[in-house]
Amino acid sequence: MKKKSLHFTQIIYSLVVVFGVIFLSLIISVVLLRSVKRTTEDKISYFIAADAHQMELNVNSYLNNVQQVTALLFSDKNYYLYDSTDTSLSDYQKIQNETLILNRIVDLGMMNSFCDFGIVYPNDKSTGWISQVTNQMFKDGGIYSYFSSAIPGDNLKQDAWIINVMGNSDRIYYVKRLNPNAVCVVSFYISELENVLAVPSELSDMTVRLVTGDNLIIYSTNDNDEEATQMDPSIADIIGDNVGITAINDEYLITSNKLSNGWKVVCSIPTSAIMADQVAATRNLIVTVLLITILVVLTMLLITSKLNYSVKGVVDDLDYKARNDQMTGLLNKSTFRTLVESDLEAYNGKQAIAFLMFDLDNFKKVNDVAGHKFGDDVIKRMGALLRDVFDAEEALIGRIGGDEFAVYKSYHDISRDEADKRIHDLTMSLYEKFEAEFKEESDKYLLTVSSGILVTGPGEHKFDDLYQKTDVALYISKRNGKSKPTFI
Repeated sequence: MKKKSLHFTQIIYSLVVVFGVIFLSLIISVVLLRSVKRTTEDKISYFIAADAHQMELNVNSYLNNVQQVTALLFSDKNYYLYDSTDTSLSDYQKIQNETLILNRIVDLGMMNSFCDFGIVYPNDKSTGWISQVTNQMFKDGGIYSYFSSAIPGDNLKQDAWIINVMGNSDRIYYVKRLNPNAVCVVSFYISELENVLAVPSELSDMTVRLVTGDNLIIYSTNDNDEEATQMDPSIADIIGDNVGITAINDEYLITSNKLSNGWKVVCSIPTSAIMADQVAATRNLIVTVLLITILVVLTMLLITSKLNYSVKGVVDDLDYKARNDQMTGLLNKSTFRTLVESDLEAYNGKQAIAFLMFDLDNFKKVNDVAGHKFGDDVIKRMGALLRDVFDAEEALIGRIGGDEFAVYKSYHDISRDEADKRIHDLTMSLYEKFEAEFKEESDKYLLTVSSGILVTGPGEHKFDDLYQKTDVALYISKRNGKSKPTFI
């Protein structure tokens, strides 16, 4: 009887120990899973914020370019002081002035995908190109008064960004007052921003919105959003007036970045989408803990390890996306600049430096006629062609604009003259391969490539100096008939 009692006591003790292990395992599992959940949220939040910041930089770059191109009209008083309503001017003088302005506008606008780029006057006459769509919206007149009144009187820059002009939600307009009786009008399709506001494939549930300071939607990747309507209040209330922040609650993870003109890039993703794998893993792990005794802790650690590995894979992939252009796999503009500057600052015995820029001629025609999907394929093939030619040189290759690419290479073992010859041969090789690769596009859409090439010796070089000099060479190629390189 005593032995049976002892045996029973041992069984009870064993059961207590087993249940104690199960209970302890469950507590440890919950604690570790919460830790993994926090780590996952932090890492995903960081990389969503990084992606949103890159979008902010890209959109700012596009908008700043529009402003900078318009500002170049102030380079000559003949451009910005002319007044079509000035009765002291003869018809001949007006024709001369307007021809001069038109030539300047054509010169400035030929490398940009503008729908409108012209100057309007109080008599509703215009110089430059004002599209048929815009003219039709003001067929009864009032184009000058509309755009002039859109510029706030207390705005020191005397400019404004306008959306939903006369109900047109396809275009964004930028207006700049040149003088009391002249307003420059520039517009472009909102679709021009689609690539820079694209949702990463790993975050397919994320919605990217471009909104005004009053949360009026300009562009959204969510088909349920309508342009020129207010953003979802449940999202707007979370970010409030804050910018440059990342916020998370039970419903959404949201980032908000402010643009230079007061607009915002707002990225939102349902919290449930981020943590879907985590929720499923938690449920499975709890079931496992309830069914297993001694091995429950090992099972929990194994699953937690797998979760951490999965998070690391997402993090690594998002890190790659933050550094590289999503369409071509080449370096994005920000990363390209950072790596070039790092190499320029390194005193590592450089003998020669090469900086090349390539720009597709008539690419807009490809997009307009064949569609953006075909245009995207052309961009991808151009990126592959650049890698095919320059990868052997271990060069830095980046996509720095819509259809603009750059290559940088520093040489340590050959002289400047030898580097000059090598770069020349590589450039000619690229043109030969381009002609073969894009023969059909060249025949149909007149697609060609212009380039500017700079090869220089050792010294203290700055990225901006190299970029500007090479950009001038590229501009010369464009002005001299396109489809050719210019070496400087």
